[in-house]
Amino acid sequence: MSLNIKPTLYVDSMSLPSAPISLAEVKSYGLVGIPTSNQLTGLELRLARVLILDNKQAYIPWIVRYSDLYLLLSTVDNLGGNPQTISIKGFANVDDNEELPVERTAYYWEPTSESLKPPSQIHLVASIIKSNKGIRDTGAALQKLQQDQSYMTVIQNVVKAVATGGASILPDTLIALTGLLGGILGSVDDTPLITQVMSFTGINGDFDKLGRHTFLRKNRYAQVETTLVVRDSNREPQDSK
Repeated sequence: MSLNIKPTLYVDSMSLPSAPISLAEVKSYGLVGIPTSNQLTGLELRLARVLILDNKQAYIPWIVRYSDLYLLLSTVDNLGGNPQTISIKGFANVDDNEELPVERTAYYWEPTSESLKPPSQIHLVASIIKSNKGIRDTGAALQKLQQDQSYMTVIQNVVKAVATGGASILPDTLIALTGLLGGILGSVDDTPLITQVMSFTGINGDFDKLGRHTFLRKNRYAQVETTLVVRDSNREPQDSK
């Protein structure tokens, strides 16, 4: 089956508040100028909170009120590899106005001997889908997906779009990936409760402001909260000794 994602799809190119640079920082960097994403020492993108407002289950008193839901999550950067995260997690018997226990790291980078260069792009797609037939073995579903030629084609398109800066086609490729993930589950609603595609890029200044930044997306069915943590030891205040 194919998912009709567009009715509950949100594509966001994130923008952080501008980062003020102190006179001391300007002097310390001299002619180099304002620090760029090339000087970052840590990035983390977290799925912080998912609140189900309406589980899309018709309420029948004393008989039916709960839904079984899947969370589909994927993240990719422009460092040349496959998506860092591709996961499916099931939640049984979810009520209206219930929070899913989802807090987890969706993307993480810090410099290592194999990966000194930070990403200049991070993209996330998260989708919540209602199951019409319980929760199946998501591990087996992912394994089956990875053997599918359509999956390999979509992954190649995602990586190519990021590597070539194809911002206009990237949401479509991520949506196609989500559609494949939903398709292998079977017996799910045609339309997810919510699907969010988020893009963070260095050229947009998204990694210039240090600290934790929270982003919220909400519709009538669900509320999704994500956080981006930007670290740079060169710009962080040092403890006085």
